[in-house]
Formats: sequence, structure tokens, C-alpha cells
Amino acid sequence: MKNNVAIGVLAYNEELHIKEVLMELSELDVPIFVINDYSNDSTSTILKKLKKKIDFNLIENEKNYGAGSSTLKLLENVNSKGFKYFLKVDGDNQFKLSDVKKMIDLLKTDKYDFIKSNRFWPGGVEGKIPNKRYIGNLLATILLQFISGTNRLFDPLNGLFAVNVKILEIMNKKLYPKRYGYPFYFSTLSAISFFKIFQINNTVSYGNQKSNLSSFKMLFTLFRLTIHFLIQKIKNKIMIGKYQRSAFLDMVFLSFLFISSLIFLRFVLIFSEIQIFNSSNIGSWTLIMLIISIFTVFVFTQSFQEEKSIRNLYIENEE
Repeated sequence: MKNNVAIGVLAYNEELHIKEVLMELSELDVPIFVINDYSNDSTSTILKKLKKKIDFNLIENEKNYGAGSSTLKLLENVNSKGFKYFLKVDGDNQFKLSDVKKMIDLLKTDKYDFIKSNRFWPGGVEGKIPNKRYIGNLLATILLQFISGTNRLFDPLNGLFAVNVKILEIMNKKLYPKRYGYPFYFSTLSAISFFKIFQINNTVSYGNQKSNLSSFKMLFTLFRLTIHFLIQKIKNKIMIGKYQRSAFLDMVFLSFLFISSLIFLRFVLIFSEIQIFNSSNIGSWTLIMLIISIFTVFVFTQSFQEEKSIRNLYIENEE
């Protein structure tokens, strides 16, 4: 099992942290792949000097492709070298070596296809997490649970994760995020594809690292992926007989959600100057909206409970 796992490290403008990160990881006796995403500081120089001291594979991007694209390139390189598992680490020294070790031990059991991390537990955050990251992770968690039908997965934007390279066979590279939101992509795709998942509690340290995260781009990416994965999970379940009832409930729910949205829009238009329909009876439209909304919530509850019983068979959490 020793050669089944390879670590991939993202490095972009990490001159202050990359040496310490790689020196620690080299203690694990696991092959390391590092990608320098066209850093404009001394990261490249440090990496070249460091290669004389420790063994790792270095990939130099000819331009800045973004974290998502660089992670995919690392995954493809790990796969091409014959490894089964890809363990992704950031070069900013926010993750603990003990958590990386924990993942490696889990991968060596050969029981899991995807191992993700959750920082939202007592002791999971050192320092102060930026507000936009906290809110973004909260929204991403809600969307992940909405898509996957389970409340056992959290923190899908956490950058510390490990995945079986077979995920390359089912990835849609046209929709895959080139920069923001790629951990959400891996988490959600693994969940709806019946991957065996283990979620660890990890610790993330926030110091003087700067974030270039664009809130608007992240929001757009999350909602774009949500629509894609909702459709994809229904397709996945339709192909498996014992999950077809769950797929039917999903389709009914999404249909009534769409109808509810249209009725709500019509209700709002009653109070505007825009007139699409002849009738504008407030009481009638209020009653219709109430009935459809109640039925939509009921179908969602049934759909979620049905899917929860399915997903929980594939998910384990660290206590």
C-alpha cells in the first residue's frame, strides 16, 4: 500500500510557507508532487533549491491557471504515475501534519474513495476565519446537503482532501471550476456517485495569509454546480433500480419548486404595474401559493429522508 498514495501540493506566492510545508511532508515517506502556479514571488527559486535537499516532483505552470486547474493537473499527474489515491494539500501551512497523517492511514485501509475534512468543530479553527470564508462555507454546506440528501457532510470548501483517481473517469472537465470552488466539486461529485466517504475533523490555522477569493465568482460557481449536480444525481439514481423511487421524488420536488417559484412571481406582480395575467385576485393567488408551497415542502421532506437513508450507507464521520 506504500506506493498507492501520493501527495499533491498547491503553491502560489508561498515564499513564506512552502519550505516548512514540504520539509514536514517529506517526513511522511510518501511521494510528493508540487505545482507552482506561476508565482510572482520567490516561490519558484525556493522550490528549485529545496529539490536538492528533499525528493519531490515539481511542475511549473507557464502561466497562472488557478487553484482548480492546478489541482486537476496534479491529479492527472498522480494518476499517470500509477498511484491510486491523490491527497491534496495547500502550500500555505494552514493544515496540520497530524491531519495529513490521519488521511494517509485511512487511505492505507483501502476502504474509502474520498476523504474530506471538516474544520467546523470545537478546536477546528486556530485564529480568526475571515467572515466571507465563514459565510461562503455555510452556504456551500447547505447546498451540498441539499444536493446529496444527507446532513452528515460539512465544510465542502475545505482544501484538505484525498480522492481515488478513478474520479477522473466521471468528471465533467468543462464544468469543473478552474479557480474557485473546486473542493465543492470533488465533495459533491463523490457524494452523488456513491463513493465511500470518510470525513475527518481537521484543524485550520489562520495567520497572515491573504485571500484573493472573489465572493461573487464563488457564489456564481456554487449555484452553477448545484444545478448541474441536481440533474446528475437524478440520472445516477435512475440507473439503479432500488434508487429509482428516490429519483422520482427528486423530480417531483424540483417540478413543484419551479411551479412554486412561478406562482410566487405572479403573486409579487400583483403589487406591481406589470400585468401578465388578467386576474389579480390577491386572496386566490395567496391560497394557491400556500397550497403549492406546503406540498413542495412535503415532497422535499420525503425526498430528503429517502436519499438520506441511501447516502448514510456510504458516509462515515470521525467522532
